[in-house]
Amino acid sequence: MKARQSRITHVPLARWLIIEFISLGIISLIWLLHSVLAGYSAFIGGLIFIVPNAWFVHRVYRYQGARSAHLMVASMFRAESIKIALTAVFFAAVFTLIEPVHVPALLFTFAVMVLAGGVIRWLVRPQPWR
Repeated sequence: MKARQSRITHVPLARWLIIEFISLGIISLIWLLHSVLAGYSAFIGGLIFIVPNAWFVHRVYRYQGARSAHLMVASMFRAESIKIALTAVFFAAVFTLIEPVHVPALLFTFAVMVLAGGVIRWLVRPQPWR
């Protein structure tokens, strides 16, 4: 039998973030064909997803190794709570501070980015350190 080797893996976060921003750019450009208002509303809707998500990823993946497992778990629960709160605050800020907003573009783009985030997580797999 072959000896099992353990490998330390890392998640390619930069590639993940680039793919999310490219997806957001494409969706925003498509909405821009409808109107400028819809285009920037779509961009804001995507940012409402990306910014809290990027903060979550930054906080969770700052610890590595088996000795830091308890820190990783605690950080994950705290970061998820703050991510949800940030998303709610961003939606509240957009609806109160930005006067003309195209609500269908904003919500549709947010929903598509949530779905795309799940697909990206499935496509961009952790890779072993070299």
